[in-house]
Amino acid sequence: MTKAAIPAGSLPSWADQMKALMPVADNLIAKWRRPNVTEAERQDMYNLALAILSEGYLCYVYANAARPEWVPLWNLAYNQGGPNPDYVYSRAVVDDAGIYRISGYRGTIRFVDIGQNGQTMLTSLQASRDSTKAGPGKNDLDELTFDKDGYFSVILSAERPAGYTGDWWKLHPGMHWLLMRRCACDWKNEIDARMAIERLDEVAPPTIEEISRRFSELPAWVEGMITFDMELVQYYREHHPTNGLERSKVISTIGGLTNQFYYDGIYEIDDDEALVVETDLPRECRYWQMLVADDRFCTVDWYNRQSSLNDVQARLDSDGKLRVVISNRDPGVPNWLDKADHRWGMIQMRFNEATDDPQPVVTRCKVTDVRRHLPAETPVVTPEERKQALRDRREAAQFRRLW
Repeated sequence: MTKAAIPAGSLPSWADQMKALMPVADNLIAKWRRPNVTEAERQDMYNLALAILSEGYLCYVYANAARPEWVPLWNLAYNQGGPNPDYVYSRAVVDDAGIYRISGYRGTIRFVDIGQNGQTMLTSLQASRDSTKAGPGKNDLDELTFDKDGYFSVILSAERPAGYTGDWWKLHPGMHWLLMRRCACDWKNEIDARMAIERLDEVAPPTIEEISRRFSELPAWVEGMITFDMELVQYYREHHPTNGLERSKVISTIGGLTNQFYYDGIYEIDDDEALVVETDLPRECRYWQMLVADDRFCTVDWYNRQSSLNDVQARLDSDGKLRVVISNRDPGVPNWLDKADHRWGMIQMRFNEATDDPQPVVTRCKVTDVRRHLPAETPVVTPEERKQALRDRREAAQFRRLW
């Protein structure tokens, strides 16, 4: 059957679409709550807006629930939402009436979680908190059956297909996209999972009109995504300690993993100051990690700075405790989290599938006094050793599969 012609001028022109995008970055700067924004800061926000615009094309305009594929979501280029450097985040759109098959090879990474989501990603934090579509939880790849080569196949649908006896996950009503987290702790040596997704029932792909509509919503995508994160940081600034950490009151209700304890706080220190974070670890825990981010919840560049540490990368003291130093200046200790030149921003720690939730203690001090708050056994890291560690980190980070 011949498709009906689309009347000329019935859809937005390129100029119309560009005009709608024009005010987005300046709107974000107005919402940033930074006094006296400098030209460098303004350009940095423009850069972030451009990155999330690119992300919006892949994840929203290009997305196709009839012929889905996993595309990159949050990473160093699409740096928003406080990406966990140990995760590779991928997104695939689905139709809750469809029947999908997810298949691939598990690899040797720590775990793979796939969550179902209904949020549009075009809204503010408060709108998302008010939504009833935050998702029913997640599915863990290790629930599935693997062959001798680590291959798996699972059907995702509203009801188990008649006569099908293999692995099956329920696709819940109102869920329209999947968020996959692939967690690796030894970035260099763990083998990433390789994944495919296909729709088994046949439906038509999105129409030109639908794609045009999504294009028209890109301004809302960019502004909504970045505003969401700035509002989240402001929430933590108002409800969590400054220069401290406590269990999150909100993150697991707006997309965080429900099987994970999140600890969040704000750092606000001068360049000659540091925070020493000291904590016990859970008796049992599948995975733990800590990171630092800026005041928009952009994780500090983890390829080129040691801005995160996990249970493989960090050094534990002989008493079994984790002690981490957050600062701009290198304190010469193994467990340094480099906050770069940000005056203030986010601290986040997570314990995955933990039996208990220890309470961290945070001490503010001068960088020159850091060792007064650390065990005498704490090694000295020389500038040359740090340079080599960062070279190794940069190499290992690039070994992860983003797409």
